[in-house]
Amino acid sequence: MDPIDVKHDFETLETAVRRHLVDALTLAHGNQRQAAALLGVTRWELARLVKRFELRHHVTTMRSEGEPVTRKPVGDGAPERAPYGHDG
Repeated sequence: MDPIDVKHDFETLETAVRRHLVDALTLAHGNQRQAAALLGVTRWELARLVKRFELRHHVTTMRSEGEPVTRKPVGDGAPERAPYGHDG
């Protein structure tokens, strides 16, 4: 069996995963929930990966430079109040 000729520009799996994480976090402007959705992992799995690859600085940099994060309200706003009494 012949040895495999490895090219010097071939990246390792570790490097590819790190690059993919950085790309997802960049696309999501540092929002880890959105990046996790892009990657198809849970928010907690992404947090572990961010810690493992030491990307916390990248996350905070992207959040401060990215577009402002806006949260959409659920429903039409404030919840309706229940009527007083039993008859309504």
